[in-house]
Amino acid sequence: MKADARGWRLALVPDALVNPPAVRRTAPDVLQLLEDSGYGLLQLPPPGRHAPLLAVIADQVAEYAHHGYAIVALGVYGDTGGLHWRRLAALLRHRGISLPPRHMLRRDREVVAESRRLAAFLARYDLPTDVQRRWRV
Repeated sequence: MKADARGWRLALVPDALVNPPAVRRTAPDVLQLLEDSGYGLLQLPPPGRHAPLLAVIADQVAEYAHHGYAIVALGVYGDTGGLHWRRLAALLRHRGISLPPRHMLRRDREVVAESRRLAAFLARYDLPTDVQRRWRV
């Protein structure tokens, strides 16, 4: 059995970055960057009416946060529906969870530069050491 390589880190990722349309593959390989950085992911649903599903996702995020996971949110600049940020933010606040830091990818920039920018964001984010010690054995 292979050990879990994730490092107590979780990324909220919109469907458009997990399953990008073939004609819009101008973003970094987000899945590979997450794996390389020790992140697991929680895929958000595509845009539409997903209120019950977003409530369940907010419950999952709250549980991860309660157990010491560092959580970030990824999105695409100019894409208003994929991250469901307004609805998800309200649901997280209602559960007493701090909003995770967001990183917005830019499709109008070079893929290599955006990959580096995302990798740097993922590398520098974690919980404070005292919180890590409380949860992570």
